Amino acid sequence: MRTGAYAPLRALFSEAGYQFVEPPMLYDARVFVELAGEDLRRRLFLTGAADGSELALRPDYTIPIALHHLASSAAERRGDYAYLGPVFRQRPNEKGEFLQAGVESLGRTDHAAADADMLRLALKATEALGVSEPAVRIGDSSLFGAVLAALDLAEPWRRRLSRSFGNAPRLQALIERLAGGGTRPPVHEGFLAALDGADHDAAHRVVEDLLALAGIKTVGGRTAGEIADRFLEKAALAAGADARAPAALQRFLAIGGSPETSIKALRALARDERLSIGEAIDRFEQRTNGFAGPGIDVSRLTFAADFGRRLDYYTGFVFEIHDAARAGLAQIVGGGRYDKLLALIGAGGAVPAIGFSIWLDRIGERK
Repeated sequence: MRTGAYAPLRALFSEAGYQFVEPPMLYDARVFVELAGEDLRRRLFLTGAADGSELALRPDYTIPIALHHLASSAAERRGDYAYLGPVFRQRPNEKGEFLQAGVESLGRTDHAAADADMLRLALKATEALGVSEPAVRIGDSSLFGAVLAALDLAEPWRRRLSRSFGNAPRLQALIERLAGGGTRPPVHEGFLAALDGADHDAAHRVVEDLLALAGIKTVGGRTAGEIADRFLEKAALAAGADARAPAALQRFLAIGGSPETSIKALRALARDERLSIGEAIDRFEQRTNGFAGPGIDVSRLTFAADFGRRLDYYTGFVFEIHDAARAGLAQIVGGGRYDKLLALIGAGGAVPAIGFSIWLDRIGERK
């Protein structure tokens, strides 16, 4: 793979203040699986180490650069990194080894300005690569989180719905189950669900005491405490939720179009369903206003309320760019905010972070 053909891209990132780094290619596979889930495992290229541990070739640069940042500086210190090199991921009908370029900005605290700068740089990068008709889709997972928080939902429902955001079929199936009132629980599960709603700790102790009386310490490797957590979660899921929640969620997920019309639709949803999501909408509107100016044509942006990343560490603004001149081609750029990532790999707390990646093989080499 030749990276020299991308000198203009290197110059663009360097002039924008990003330092090129080249992290290792091989990592403990757990770092990717634990952060990105078992769905990613099926796409990793895996091998075994001499000590029996499982290793993986890097499937992207985001996690490796986050690890590089933690190893080379204080987590909160600002670090702006660029990269251009091979990554390895099993992809249907596409090569498993391909070139990826992009940038990651860690520790920058002016979120709205950072989001705008990142999208602006991504558009400049596509222009440098010869893409004349970029089509941009934007989303914001924090809006979905605000809607979940405003609805009368048991915590297990919030957790499952949140984790399914970005996976449309799975999310739709959950909402349909929610609309059906869950599954009819046995009498003892209904009792525990009611008790859990009043006092989770008390419900937890009831289950642990029952297991102790039965002489059960572990089942399938799970401790009594873990069994209690699972039992209470099943009871809460079976109990269903506020009758208005499914319709409100469906209405939210259907919102889309220009940012301006989407903001109006979000405010109408908040008013009609009496949802306390005004602060989240205000942040979204502030970011949208920040897009105005050189480099971003806001009228060409399309918002989709159901657009999100299928990774727990993404926390808000996300975007992807397609080449409108090449119908049917997968995204050529994907990016977004992932403020949870560094905390999950040892930073000790959340660190603002945003970046984007370019699938260079989908664009084709520019000489």
